[in-house]
Amino acid sequence: MSAPPRRPLSHSVATTLRERIVARKLEPGDRLPSEPELARSLGVSRSSLREGIALLEEDGLVRRLHGSGTYVSHRPGLRNDLSRNFSVSSMIATMGVEPGSADEHCAAETAPPHVAAALGVGAGTPVCVLRRVRTAGGRRVVDSTDWCRTDVVALEAMCELGGGSIYAALAERGMPVHHGVATMTPAVARGEVAQRLGVQSGALLLTLFQLDSTADGTVVLVSQEHHLAEAFEISVYRRGPGDDSEVAE
Repeated sequence: MSAPPRRPLSHSVATTLRERIVARKLEPGDRLPSEPELARSLGVSRSSLREGIALLEEDGLVRRLHGSGTYVSHRPGLRNDLSRNFSVSSMIATMGVEPGSADEHCAAETAPPHVAAALGVGAGTPVCVLRRVRTAGGRRVVDSTDWCRTDVVALEAMCELGGGSIYAALAERGMPVHHGVATMTPAVARGEVAQRLGVQSGALLLTLFQLDSTADGTVVLVSQEHHLAEAFEISVYRRGPGDDSEVAE
């Protein structure tokens, strides 16, 4: 049996430093030790160290200033790949930051007309509504509202989710989300949204309105998320133009 491939030292460097940053052993604004000192303490070559730090820089956890050194970012951006459909908590966790939830409110309410139409229920039909603020390392970054039919997820089960994933709850009930279709619009924080996110009125947001469906196309969840723009680094996978002559022209 062949031995599993060894993990590149650069990834080990990035993991070790990421853990120190998340644990606040390296505070925002701190300057990292010099390359020779840091490479020696981690037991790696300077080339592996540079590669590891480059990975952290891509994630927004550190910033390099020419002639000065490498510093821990004050507010590292959370990398949000819009081509992938996963929960906010999962996205935050993959960055090595502790996901959390605040200001949770769950109730049975009449769905707005556009939400009722998407869920396939009549006007005035009560649905489960879960409002919460998603946090990353204690910082408020997303204000979200989720609507779901009561026959899909019962109100009691919805209210017990807390900071948990609705996707996981749907999967447990035999209705895993197969795909989601999101509409994204730029916006600014106003009123209650600004208050819930703890930002000044006028702060930039990216608002996502999303319909999540099962494999047969049944919409089981409608969500609206206000993402604090300064907290995220957005990435989208774009194909082509390749050999498509019409697109390339």
